[in-house]
Amino acid sequence: MADHWHILGAGSIGCLWAAHLVKAGHKVTMILRNSHRLDEFEKAGSVRLETNDTTEDYAVEACLADRCDNISHLLVTTKAYDTASAIQPLKDKCRSNASIVILQNGMGAQQQAAELMAPINVWAASTTDGAWLKSPFHVVYAGHGETKVGALSKGDLPNLPAGMTPAAPLKLVADPSIELSLWRKLAINCAINPLTAFYDCRNGALAEDPEKHQHMARLCYEIEQLCHHKHLKLFDGPILQQAEIVAKATGSNFSSMLQDVRHQRKTELDFITGYLLKQAQIAGIELPANEQLYNDLKEKSE
Repeated sequence: MADHWHILGAGSIGCLWAAHLVKAGHKVTMILRNSHRLDEFEKAGSVRLETNDTTEDYAVEACLADRCDNISHLLVTTKAYDTASAIQPLKDKCRSNASIVILQNGMGAQQQAAELMAPINVWAASTTDGAWLKSPFHVVYAGHGETKVGALSKGDLPNLPAGMTPAAPLKLVADPSIELSLWRKLAINCAINPLTAFYDCRNGALAEDPEKHQHMARLCYEIEQLCHHKHLKLFDGPILQQAEIVAKATGSNFSSMLQDVRHQRKTELDFITGYLLKQAQIAGIELPANEQLYNDLKEKSE
């Protein structure tokens, strides 16, 4: 049975999911942040999905937050720093039995959303899919990965919300340990994204250049110490080894944080390295390399 999904956040991942949910037979409405974005959508007329040599248009609807109502399924793909302010006005517009899925980088915003939207059920998601916007609402599916989803709200909930069925090749995995998966992605993001923004380089340079690699090694050592204190076993091997694998596999990519810095946009640093430092402070552990990098990037982006 087809469901009606509202998607909050019209970036690359939001558009990628909009296209694949429509492709699977669901109705999709994108919730846009202002009238300018609504005008852009009306000019585009649809969400355009480009994969390899194929380009297709998918019919979705769009509205502003104050014009939508009776939300049963909500996918949130905003930047982490926008989550709380963007989602809170929608609480009264969601059904009491609605399903809300938070799909974004970093940590902290997912848990904040679960608190804000209670007693409505909230799930968190983490993806390794790669996508970028060629133009507004024109998304390029650049790398096939998987999206892990697990319940954040308390109670006896399934790890996948009912009706979350995108079309292939998007791969969906129920994850009973979603917080651990979020930590895994956070660790890799902390090791790669801020460094690429600091050095203004592609991901691959962190594995190839000795100076940059040594810097990444210092960050990973500290992250490892914090995880050990918190009794978190993220990977079978060292975090540095996993960071090297990801940096090489995405070697030609420019991280989202680097792109934000280059375009003088606000970054998600506070929900990546910033979250890590808050957890270290709670644990009474110092992470000098990560703290220095955080301060350097704050100075660079202000």
